[in-house]
Amino acid sequence: MRGRRACLFALMIGALLLGACSGDKPRIAFDELDFALSDAGSGEKLFNQSNNEAPACSACHSVAGEQRSVGNSLAGLAEAAGSRVHGQSAEEYLYWSVLRPGRYLVAGYSNIMFADYEDRLEAADLADLIAYLLTLD
Repeated sequence: MRGRRACLFALMIGALLLGACSGDKPRIAFDELDFALSDAGSGEKLFNQSNNEAPACSACHSVAGEQRSVGNSLAGLAEAAGSRVHGQSAEEYLYWSVLRPGRYLVAGYSNIMFADYEDRLEAADLADLIAYLLTLD
């Protein structure tokens, strides 16, 4: 019995260590984003152009409702974002969708979104991008 408890304890410690090293905690914390100072116009520019060697969002996502072969349309995102995950604001949902794209997948799409935006964007850029995404009716 004692050996079994030690084994279980070792497994629990290992799982905790793996969780701590899994990289789930973003470099840019949600609390660092200042939406009062964000600029949707700058966010639209980020959406439409490559930034720091990261692909433009518009390369895969449309905003006018037409579907692209790679990413889902973001038309209506402003309204949908606040109700996608219970207890999360639209801003927080979009934050996780950009930084951890596999966390909330739209039905019918695979987790193939560029996953290194957090290494390519600064906190102000991310806030600007989210501000722009919240204009998409």
